[in-house]
Amino acid sequence: MIVRRHINRILADVEAAIPPDGKRDYFRLHRDRFAMLLAAIPPDAGSRALEIGVNPGLFTQALVRAGYCVCGTDLFPEHRAELWRRLGVEVRRWNIDTEPPPYPPESFDLIIFSEVIEHLANPPIDALATMRELLVPGGYLLISTPNQFYLKSRLRVLADILLLRPFEHDDEFQHWANLKAEARYYTHSRLYSMRQLCWMLDQAGLIVQRRIYGDPWERVGLEWSRLLRYPHRWLGKALLWGATRAIPPARSMLLIVAQRPGVRRRPGRT
Repeated sequence: MIVRRHINRILADVEAAIPPDGKRDYFRLHRDRFAMLLAAIPPDAGSRALEIGVNPGLFTQALVRAGYCVCGTDLFPEHRAELWRRLGVEVRRWNIDTEPPPYPPESFDLIIFSEVIEHLANPPIDALATMRELLVPGGYLLISTPNQFYLKSRLRVLADILLLRPFEHDDEFQHWANLKAEARYYTHSRLYSMRQLCWMLDQAGLIVQRRIYGDPWERVGLEWSRLLRYPHRWLGKALLWGATRAIPPARSMLLIVAQRPGVRRRPGRT
């Protein structure tokens, strides 16, 4: 497990390296998610890590700075080929729904599968079983996804019911209806509950070791510097954050640490 002080230093280094025309807004939105992922990595996870869905590469940089030997997969690895070259990270194309994995079995000690499962078009159990095979015995899978029971989402559904609006608003529906081929992975296919996610991991042959209700999205916009500029918005966000602090299952993110059964073989042993 990486200590908080080290995590803050890693993320500060990543932020400082973002070019002016890069992904600063994206980093601000996802910084707390990155911190929670790094903090959840088990101390005995080993160093060979696979990140599934690497673009835009900011968490990839964090993993490299944390000392992991990182490989990656993505639908469009060519989009940031120069970044992968600079980081020394091999990124291969992989559509989890339709293609076999681009790496052989038992290649990795750790797999990061963060904010991707909700985009898959097919039921994810087969994909999770494939990830189990990519792990060494005793290896870990870290998976995060938006929580189906996030309080803000539930309040939005309630408002839709009261105002007689469709659950999927017209602009969202039209965007989804116009997606073609692999562009459909840019939108959410479905969200999951903690129970559903744990059940799928069990069906895929993985053992759930930790269940974490994370609140990274609630924290966004609660910087003190924003209180005077956006007081009403800040107070609304603070109320939401306080409510989900009191009710963990209503937080915005599900984070699970799962493990492939078996004993990891140490180097040099047969």
